[in-house]
Amino acid sequence: MNALVNIENEARVIVEKLADKEINRMKNMYGEFENWMVIDGNPLATRYHDDKIDQYGSVEKYVYMTQYNQWDRELKQYVLPSVFPDTYRERQQMYYNKSLANMVGELRLMMGKDWDVKYREEFVNANMAKLNRALAKHLTNDMTAKDIRVNVGGDGAEVIANVDDKLFKTFGTLCGGYIQCYHYRYRSSLK
Repeated sequence: MNALVNIENEARVIVEKLADKEINRMKNMYGEFENWMVIDGNPLATRYHDDKIDQYGSVEKYVYMTQYNQWDRELKQYVLPSVFPDTYRERQQMYYNKSLANMVGELRLMMGKDWDVKYREEFVNANMAKLNRALAKHLTNDMTAKDIRVNVGGDGAEVIANVDDKLFKTFGTLCGGYIQCYHYRYRSSLK
């Protein structure tokens, strides 16, 4: 009995490892931002005090200057901008690219105190719900699960179990990366 609950509990480890991977990716991205901030001329000064740095606004400048490619007609290729625009309208062009808008949001999120604790909790909860949907397609708590194994590889994970003398498999394929949040896409079968 309790096959669904038992497999969910065993499979939680893959979601927790995925959360660690995502938080490490975000911390690496923030480290690159901090390295960019120490170079003279990169960070923005606050509006009313030239001697103070506007870290919140500097995030937008960082993403604009290092990630936002624009088409150069003369060179016939995409190039990074050489100056940060003064007008709001020009800067907003970057936000049509949702990946860059997400990057700005993630960097600003990491400026908060203990951001990783709350982010990890929400990330695990959201991905467990996704995993539970995949499991519930084939399993119920009326079934019995034995020999539950969880295998984690470089680009995915799988949960294998003997459920009522049938082989149950769930494959989680790793998606996402540098700009998009890491997540699994699941495929399940019970044969």
